[in-house]
Amino acid sequence: MRNFFIFFSLIILATLQLSWPEGLRFFHVKPDLLLVFTVSAVFYFDFKVALAAAVLAGLLKDTFLPAEQAINTVLFSIWSYAVFRLCRQISIENNYIRLAIILIVAVLNNIILGIHSLNSGNVIPAGIFLRNLIISSLYTGAVAPLIFKLNKKISA
Repeated sequence: MRNFFIFFSLIILATLQLSWPEGLRFFHVKPDLLLVFTVSAVFYFDFKVALAAAVLAGLLKDTFLPAEQAINTVLFSIWSYAVFRLCRQISIENNYIRLAIILIVAVLNNIILGIHSLNSGNVIPAGIFLRNLIISSLYTGAVAPLIFKLNKKISA
């Protein structure tokens, strides 16, 4: 039953990320809800379940959002594994540490996506790249506590 709720939550978050309300966008940037769900799944679920959720979230993002070469599927899987390894080495009981991990992962994810976009031949002006890097990462971190509550409720 829990797997159904994880799948249903991923579908809802993907739909919400696709149709994020215009009034909630800051500087034409929206949060990466699927990335937050993927990373927070490591905090609340078994690693196998979290990795499966990461792969599914990456596939959903690659399918419905403009991405090339399944980059989100690979990145989400890598972030899931890296956060799992980090969680085995440090204590993540504090929500501030979880938020810091989300923020770091969001910044690194945006850097890698920007570099991948440049390598694919898409020219991104420096101002837009920095806007996406900073504001999108902060906005993703600001929305993270809501996703934490969702994952905590599913895992209970």
